[in-house]
Amino acid sequence: MGLDMYLTGDKYVGGSLKSSFMDLCDEPFQEIDGKPVDRVILELGTWRKHSKLHGYIVKNFAHNGEDDCQKIELTEDDLKRIVNAIRNKDLPKTEGFFFGNDEIDEIHAKDNDENIKIFEDAIEWLGEHTWKHSVYYRASW
Repeated sequence: MGLDMYLTGDKYVGGSLKSSFMDLCDEPFQEIDGKPVDRVILELGTWRKHSKLHGYIVKNFAHNGEDDCQKIELTEDDLKRIVNAIRNKDLPKTEGFFFGNDEIDEIHAKDNDENIKIFEDAIEWLGEHTWKHSVYYRASW
């Protein structure tokens, strides 16, 4: 067990409202199990026991700053704030039973460029499609 962290992209693809948005949707209409597909979930990034990143996101973007494994929507501005916090080494020490130890924090610190790229790619993915793209963070342990 441990802190597992996910950054996902929620992409609206039309579903039962496809006919209303026919000119706006660039995806072909699809069905699964005979039902229209409304949205797809894309994996944008994953981490294991990156407690500092988790602590920063929860503190700054979770409802009331509470850590209850809820799905946290992140806007383009939120993603940019996260990138800046990583660049400036401004992620807070965050402790918890399933979060690992200081050695794991040091390993994640070496991955700063990779982590920045994950969030910058998410910003680019949101791009001009914010009406049909959303980005979410969720952790579990």
